[in-house]
Amino acid sequence: MDVIFSPQPFLSPELSLHAQAFIRTAYGLLLCGTLLIALPHWRRFFLSERWGGYAQSLREVELIQNPVIAPLVLAVWWACGVLIAAGVWSPWPAVLNLFFCRYFFIAMRWKGLARGMGAPGFTLYWGGLSVALLEYCLWYAPDVRPLALQVLQADFALIYLSSGFYKFSAGYPQNHGMEIGMANPAWGYWWKTYMNMPPSHGLFRFLNHLAWSSQILAGILMLFPPTRFIGGMIIIGMFIFIATQIRLALLCEVVILSSGVIFFHPGSAGDQLLATIVGPVAQPAVESFPGLGVFNTGLVILLGVYLILLPLAHGGLSYNFYLRRSFPLPIQKVLEKYTNFFGLIVWRVFSVDLINFLIRVYRCPEGRTHERVLISCHGRAGGYRFDHVVESITLACIFTTLKYYPTNRALFDERLLRYAKTFEYQPHDLLLFEYVSLKKESDRFVFTPVAEYVVDLRAMTVKEHILDASISTRAAHAVSPVHEGLRPGTYAPSGGR
Repeated sequence: MDVIFSPQPFLSPELSLHAQAFIRTAYGLLLCGTLLIALPHWRRFFLSERWGGYAQSLREVELIQNPVIAPLVLAVWWACGVLIAAGVWSPWPAVLNLFFCRYFFIAMRWKGLARGMGAPGFTLYWGGLSVALLEYCLWYAPDVRPLALQVLQADFALIYLSSGFYKFSAGYPQNHGMEIGMANPAWGYWWKTYMNMPPSHGLFRFLNHLAWSSQILAGILMLFPPTRFIGGMIIIGMFIFIATQIRLALLCEVVILSSGVIFFHPGSAGDQLLATIVGPVAQPAVESFPGLGVFNTGLVILLGVYLILLPLAHGGLSYNFYLRRSFPLPIQKVLEKYTNFFGLIVWRVFSVDLINFLIRVYRCPEGRTHERVLISCHGRAGGYRFDHVVESITLACIFTTLKYYPTNRALFDERLLRYAKTFEYQPHDLLLFEYVSLKKESDRFVFTPVAEYVVDLRAMTVKEHILDASISTRAAHAVSPVHEGLRPGTYAPSGGR
């Protein structure tokens, strides 16, 4: 039974050398692939708004995200991926990659329109953290390796518990979830097929119940040593299916080939498969450097404290979000600083408020909005811009500002104006953003234009025209627990106790 159930003690999980080598190699290749896919869009993704990018024009941002430094960073970053995959100079390329990932995907979460590239960015960061931590321990702190693995496994499990509970609370049991994303051209590969299926189809109901329940089940199983392999396999199986349906760059592949494998205990069925793929891997000689003992002691303390605080941090976020309450100010500030530093969030990915609409972008002459030309095309017609999932993430984040901060219209206008600046336009052109709701009818999905937002970059204005008053762009879905937040970066409610 050891091929399925782990005999490992609670705080001393193990990972075979060939499994770790597989994780490292797979992650390095996927990192290189992610950067190559992003390369045609590098100006928007990696520069500040001063040079046509999505990042805020802040001094600390523009030290890195400028046309001179950013290409150098990307070149070094890609080289890190090659070295990680090849196992050269380990663990230092993985450590450097972790700094890059943390900056672009965590530190930039509230300083850029793309929210740190959303879940694809966070997944790459988390995979980079696991590779850097495990590789460092392998070479310099083998005694710390079980604790590091325990922290990674607990962190991963709580991410999926958070995601599963949110899906449960946000309409998945009522059949509001997967079907919308699968029928939405901004997210789904096969939307033309799914949009003509009845929203109440048994396939959609099955997938929605499977989504929330499997994430909760997998999260629980991954927390307990005997069943961690089963939980990991549930997540891997889930993302194999998602990879065939939803445009998420290489997020699914990172989870399948890298993150999920950390639950393959030695001798498990998955571990045996990896042994045949990777072959024997020799234990490297433990190396040293001045101050290693002190550093490793500090690492043990940091990992231990993080592990203890991890459920408390998630509990605090849930208290803010689900109960709509704030802690006393000193505690609330500490919670926000701690969770933002480590990238801990309530996982609201692929939920109804994010995916039940799409945005069509048009260019039109001033005063003649009826002469609009669609520019948010997929494929060559749109310059491939809208084929990258980060573009869908960016538009979703901008327009969910209307739902998350409905009384803060200035925040939405500021974000939309910054986004509009990233398009090429003539002096007398206007940009028109059409908010299209995905409505469910008895036999199919219907795309319904709800509102238009006309952007004049010369006057720096945004004008809203309501097309269908029966659907509000500012109201959360009826099944959603979303409420107005105090500000970006916190789940504390606006005006909450």
